[in-house]
Amino acid sequence: MSSFEKYGVRLPEILLPDTGKTDFEKWSVIACDQFTSNRDYWEDVKKTTEGKPSTLNLILPECYLKEVNLDDKIKSINKTMEDYLSDGVLKTTEPGFVLIDRETPYTKSRQGLLIAVDLEKYDYSEKADSLIRPTEKTVVDRLPPRIRIREKASLDLPHILFLIDDADGSVVEHLYAKKDKLKKLYDFKLMKNGGKIRGWLVNSDEDLSHIEEAFDKLLKVNRTLFAVGDGNHSLAAAKEVWNKIKNQPGTGEDHPARYALVEIININSTGLNFEPIHRVVFGTDSAKMLDAFKAETGCEIRKCTRREVKTPEMPGTIIFAAGSRYGEIILPYEDNLLAAEKLQTFLDKYLSETGDEIDYIHGEADTLEIAEKEGNIGFILPVISKKTFFKRITAKGVYPRKTFSIGESIEKRYYLEARLLKK
Repeated sequence: MSSFEKYGVRLPEILLPDTGKTDFEKWSVIACDQFTSNRDYWEDVKKTTEGKPSTLNLILPECYLKEVNLDDKIKSINKTMEDYLSDGVLKTTEPGFVLIDRETPYTKSRQGLLIAVDLEKYDYSEKADSLIRPTEKTVVDRLPPRIRIREKASLDLPHILFLIDDADGSVVEHLYAKKDKLKKLYDFKLMKNGGKIRGWLVNSDEDLSHIEEAFDKLLKVNRTLFAVGDGNHSLAAAKEVWNKIKNQPGTGEDHPARYALVEIININSTGLNFEPIHRVVFGTDSAKMLDAFKAETGCEIRKCTRREVKTPEMPGTIIFAAGSRYGEIILPYEDNLLAAEKLQTFLDKYLSETGDEIDYIHGEADTLEIAEKEGNIGFILPVISKKTFFKRITAKGVYPRKTFSIGESIEKRYYLEARLLKK
């Protein structure tokens, strides 16, 4: 255990691709839960990485989840992890955090800090009051595949993003201001329009002491130090795997599975964009669904044109597209109204009766492309406020599942760094 223990943080030993054996651009692929309704994206990634060491071979993109033999796929993932380790594809850096700078098509610079967090300090229940808290409701049914993949995995590959409420920029921004004095670990272009990424090692006594002091000050302001911004289900799966391992004979308190790699980002950063996660329902009677939603909520439904379709600015407005029909849904005013909560509550009940299939889509354009196919209906939701985010988590608990996203789909975290999960 380290001096960061009380903050639920550990100084990790990071594994990175050996520059002599690996093309970083082919190595690094986007989070497995992105482009779930866009198979062409992942097929193109397959072609791009074919025959090369790549994190694509260490994950299961969720667009394939229903069609693969999970047992066979997990065995393949686990074997490839072992092969990469034995073949020297990955090399260990000095223990330390990693300062990250990500450029995307939507932002010039989004800065973060890669750390390891203690799963003993994390609780994903809705009423959690832990040091590390979820921000959305965890769907327990989504955990088993993730648990099975992690259970026998040799490597921890992060796509999890944490948020801190650091108004003074005392952690990430402070380190970024002195990046030229740090050892650079990587600097390359991400595949498929993902932008660019750079990373520096943070491990000097001076910098580590400063981070500890900054964490201490943040804890005095808010009893929640970290909120899970992206990857809540992956973190919950890691927690469940640790719960199994920690009770096994011979498992020490310092077992690697007790920790998970995450990237922390300041919620106040100008490079951090909050985007709503939209919904698409497939093969449904959209007119019947809209009538049922109106009857349940008392909303007003207005027609609009394709040109008027965009992410709503008002918290009580939802835009829908159903084939060639477009409209605006206006919910009755309520204090602290959350459109996603109203819609999701309705959809959970309605779809349980009809059996229609739903998907959660990152990005307005992708949502429209799918919703404009006959038989589908898409709901475009308003943005969540960053200013009241931590206050709402503390006061009311988690948001409904799939309420918000950090940036657009292409801005999601790419797998890059790794950490050993076994001794």
